[in-house]
Amino acid sequence: METQEFTTHSPEETVALGRRLAEMLMPPKVVLLRGDLGAGKTTLTKGIVQGFEAGAEEDVTSPTFTLVHEYRGPGANVYHIDLYRVDTPRQLETLGLDDLMGEKSVLLIEWGEKFARFERERDVEISLDRRSESERKIRVTADRLSVVPLKIP
Repeated sequence: METQEFTTHSPEETVALGRRLAEMLMPPKVVLLRGDLGAGKTTLTKGIVQGFEAGAEEDVTSPTFTLVHEYRGPGANVYHIDLYRVDTPRQLETLGLDDLMGEKSVLLIEWGEKFARFERERDVEISLDRRSESERKIRVTADRLSVVPLKIP
C-alpha cells in the first residue's frame, strides 16, 4: 500500500485537491472516504466530481438523507454514497449498490468502514482529519498511486 499526505488550508484548496485526485481515480473504483462529521468529505467530493466533469461544485451536496447522489460525466459516473444512517446489512442491501458498480463507475463511500465488505473491496481510502476550522490533513492510500506525485495547484 502506498500513502500520500496533503494539508489543505481552506475549502477551496480541498476542492482543488479533489480535482487533482480525480486523475488517479480512473473507473472502476471503490473509494472509502473516512472522517468525522464536518471533516470535509463532501467538500473533497465537490472537487472529484468537477475533475470528472460530472457536475459543478454547487451541484454537489451531502447525501446524508438521500443516501446516494449520482453525477454523470463523459468518462465516469460518480456516486457519492453516505452510509451514516445505514446500520444493518439488510438496509445496505436495499440500496442496490451492486447495481451501481460498473466499468464507468467511481463510488465515493462515506462511513463505508461500518461494513467489512467495503474494507475488502475498496481500491482507495481517503482519510480526512480536521486540524482547525479551515485546515485539513488528507491521507490517500491505495495499492498503487498515480505515477506523478499529486500536488495542490
